[in-house]
Amino acid sequence: MSEAAWQFEHTVTCKADRTFVWNFWTDVTNWERIEGQAIEWIRLDGPFATGTSGTTKAPGQPPHHWQIAECKARHSARIEMKLDGAVFDNIMSFQSTEADETLITQHMELSGPKATTFTEGMKIFETTAPQGLTKLAKSIEAAYKS
Repeated sequence: MSEAAWQFEHTVTCKADRTFVWNFWTDVTNWERIEGQAIEWIRLDGPFATGTSGTTKAPGQPPHHWQIAECKARHSARIEMKLDGAVFDNIMSFQSTEADETLITQHMELSGPKATTFTEGMKIFETTAPQGLTKLAKSIEAAYKS
């Protein structure tokens, strides 16, 4: 990865153990459910592992293709989406706490020769990512308790 033109990171605490959190998060059908009407569908072309490709379709937009560029089971995953002259990385990491909870950190960054042309559009994530992580944690906690 080259030097980032934009980056953002946010962390939430989830009241569930890391293995449960990982298994919930790596099931992309949960992503569809959490995103609701913002997403038509999400497809994964194989197991949730390094090298597997995926596609996300939002209403009224063409499908967005991405790849799991790096996956360390129960610890982290880096999802890479190639743009015209730039790369958007979404890195999710999961850390156990002494209270048997999990810290979920989302780190996003944009790099590449044309990355600055996309930075304004990426700033929406500075508002939506914290909301999305909170929603994710609450969905995991609800499933963990049931």
